Amino acid sequence: MTELAVQDNMLKNEYNIRLARPEDIPGVMLVNLKSLPENYWYGFYSAILREWPDLFFVVEHRGEIVGYAMSRVEYTSDPVLAGEYDELENGPLSPLRKLKDYVVRSYKTVHLISIAVLEPHRGKGLGSKLLENTILAAKRHNADSVFLEVRVSNTPAIRLYEKFGFKKVRIIREYYRDGEDAYVMVLKLDSKNNNIII
Repeated sequence: MTELAVQDNMLKNEYNIRLARPEDIPGVMLVNLKSLPENYWYGFYSAILREWPDLFFVVEHRGEIVGYAMSRVEYTSDPVLAGEYDELENGPLSPLRKLKDYVVRSYKTVHLISIAVLEPHRGKGLGSKLLENTILAAKRHNADSVFLEVRVSNTPAIRLYEKFGFKKVRIIREYYRDGEDAYVMVLKLDSKNNNIII
């Protein structure tokens, strides 16, 4: 069993952050439907849980799932997703650099696909604890980075990610179904340091 990040006393007494189980998927889907416009089908959650059970966390409150963070390991030759290059600062990668990285490099990343907490339970540090556990799990996978997509208008989420050291490194135009752009944010991991300082 994977050891989870330490929770403070208030959270320990009211909330339980733990690894997800198959029977949690309906509750996770409900949190997703109530919290986010981007929704997934049951089989997607099930596949992520089956393949990466140590990267799927839930927050439980009085027997009810009130939050979750779902991630998977991905391999890429894209240095932006590995935290090696910042397109917002340096411009798009040249075709030659893309080709070179495709042929020469492979990065192991953890993609934070979705994270959400039900509205009545926000502001209690649950999102931070979910993110902290995701980062610690990514380090146990010896990942080079953790990356995610976030709406450019989602200032509270962006601030949370920045608090953990994530950087905006790319914009994906019209990423969301409603046409809104997304920032790609990346946290480059230091495999020698498994502590998180907030």
